[in-house]
Amino acid sequence: MAQDRESGKLTGWVRRLGRVRDFGIRVKIVLPYLILTLIVAVAGTYVVTTLVASSLDERLTNQLLDAGRTVSDGLASLELDHIESARAVAFTTDLAEALRDGDREVVTTLAERAIALRQVECMIVVDVEGQAMAHTLLQEDGTLESVGGAFDVSELGIAQELLAAGDPKSLPRRALGYHRTDQRHYYFTAVPVGLEGQVVGVVVVGTSLDTLLPYLKRVSLADVIVYDGKGQAIKSTFALTEQPAAIGPELHDQVLRSTEIIRGENFSIHGRWYRTAHGALRVGNESLGVFGVALPSDFIVQASADSRNTYAVIFITATVMVVAVGYLISQRITNPISHLVRASRAVAEGHLDQRTGIVSADEIGILATTFDEMTGRLEERTRALEEALSRMRAILSSIGDGVLLEDLEGEFEPLNTTAEELLEELATHFKLGPLREPPSGDLEEIAGSRTNPWLLDRRQIEVGQKVIRAHSANVQKDSGESLGNVIVLRDVTVEVEAEQLKDAFITHVSHELRTPLTAIKGYSELLLANSAGILSEEQRGFLETINRHTDNLVTMINALLDFSEMEAVGRLGLRQHPVLLPGLVEEIAEEWRPRMDEKELTFEVETPTDLPPVSADAKRLRWAIINLVRNAMQHTPAGGSVKLRLSSRDDQVILDVTDTGPGIPPDDRQRVFNRFYNVTRVTQGAEGEARGLGIGLYVTRAIVEAHGGQVGLVSEEGKGSTFSMIIPASSNQDSEQDAVET
Repeated sequence: MAQDRESGKLTGWVRRLGRVRDFGIRVKIVLPYLILTLIVAVAGTYVVTTLVASSLDERLTNQLLDAGRTVSDGLASLELDHIESARAVAFTTDLAEALRDGDREVVTTLAERAIALRQVECMIVVDVEGQAMAHTLLQEDGTLESVGGAFDVSELGIAQELLAAGDPKSLPRRALGYHRTDQRHYYFTAVPVGLEGQVVGVVVVGTSLDTLLPYLKRVSLADVIVYDGKGQAIKSTFALTEQPAAIGPELHDQVLRSTEIIRGENFSIHGRWYRTAHGALRVGNESLGVFGVALPSDFIVQASADSRNTYAVIFITATVMVVAVGYLISQRITNPISHLVRASRAVAEGHLDQRTGIVSADEIGILATTFDEMTGRLEERTRALEEALSRMRAILSSIGDGVLLEDLEGEFEPLNTTAEELLEELATHFKLGPLREPPSGDLEEIAGSRTNPWLLDRRQIEVGQKVIRAHSANVQKDSGESLGNVIVLRDVTVEVEAEQLKDAFITHVSHELRTPLTAIKGYSELLLANSAGILSEEQRGFLETINRHTDNLVTMINALLDFSEMEAVGRLGLRQHPVLLPGLVEEIAEEWRPRMDEKELTFEVETPTDLPPVSADAKRLRWAIINLVRNAMQHTPAGGSVKLRLSSRDDQVILDVTDTGPGIPPDDRQRVFNRFYNVTRVTQGAEGEARGLGIGLYVTRAIVEAHGGQVGLVSEEGKGSTFSMIIPASSNQDSEQDAVET
């Protein structure tokens, strides 16, 4: 019966152990190793208790004292590195001058270059005003990251002390500080930067306690703790989240006053007891704070030679057991992981139909199931992307224009057949004639795109007999990241030829019309001159109407010829010299005053005499002003007023032409400067005198922009309009005298 009971108990334990396979992977690994660790700990405790208990306390105390002295020596060694690095920056050529001049970019460049190979975790350079001119942090990959002036130097007293002292030969200052940007505590060293006997700035280098404490732990072979002014632990080498207990203000002050290592109280972290010793973080005569070194109370020092065999047998046996059990456990874990690895490699090679086939309730089973679901979704997404890509290629192939893509490296890739054909035609025609860009007033460059002539919003090029118009646009993600530029090429050879034929026709017809108009003008004036007493007043009125409309028609034809010449040449061919606008405006006003009086318009001219000259082609500028005056007169009804006003602002001369006409509707204001565009809703003057070709304002804008200026328009329906012509003043110092002489 007793044997049956023992057998039942054994079977129960076996069943309980067998249930481990139903637990999670963490239990499968932790539980066996936990049991073995407990066995080893019990054996180790027995050995320590029986063999080395008598000498443990004394040896542990000696090790703590040695560790404390080692920490102090290690800090002194680090301070030498700090001073060397800080002075390497402070004595860098041109750094002091850049600090004095406030050149942040030069300071940052020189400082980073000085510490590039020194592995300085934090470097701050401040000027004499306490402003951070350079601020770098060492990244995990060994590179330096500049964080500008993000550090509040007012919180770093050592920099303020050196600036206040004003002595470039002042000794270095040290302190512990908290870096708000990095959110870590640092050990800082500061040295002054001198220039001509004056302090022009301070260089501060720092090593984080995250780096300093592990280094001190390695050299002292003990855990290291750093306390703040209230005795609270701010950083330690303990891997656990729980920090050591505070030492209290009294012990803190006692340690600061003492030059020896003082033994502290024991403390416990997560059930493990540690013995501590405390000392002052002292460099030279400066006490920066208090540190502590800690060793576990169960720290085992190798016992005498007669205990070595016992240690060897115990730990070798335990190791063999751990390895054997670990191997068995690892097999249960690694086999499904191997299946998962093979499946993931197959998916990476493009076999998206691959699955792991692992069915388990633990974490590996959940991972495998999730992987299979992810692979299935990836397969669906890939299929959808392939379909979308196929549709996109079909759409691009059906477009009649050529589409190119310029990637971020500047490489061009044709996206459809039309683009390839156009590029081949361009290459063929390039052999017949050079590539050139025909002039066009409607095409404007995008600011900043001169480095790549393809990156113009619109561009027209001519190769041989072929004319291609290119439109480009930047391709961006929703996040704003640029993917390159898409360029659309369109063959506009036929349209350009038609435009040239139209311009040639207009020029030819205009020239041919001048001959009969000259005859009509001459005979009408002859009849008026010799009709006294012969023709009635009504007949003379007819002749005057003929004469007036002949003048209007001649004016239109002359404007059309000038416009055709300008369009054909593609540029105005300006001959610029200093010009005083008041004289030019007064001259034009005197010419147009009789016409204004004839139409019963009030004509005002305001021309200050103290305006600066402008560099301009007087003939072309006169043409532009006359177009504005004519436009104002034509669209102002009898009894209204026209005013010319000159002024200057910000090295610019401004001519405002104001009328009291019907104004311009909002929809037409953006198009009044387009060629051949007439505002159809304005009130016509007597006998249709407001009619025109619609090129006057277009020509005016072209002339003003050729002079580097701009035109403006302010209009209100029913109250009139103001056209502004803004010309840059001449920058030549003798331009005013030259203008007077001209």
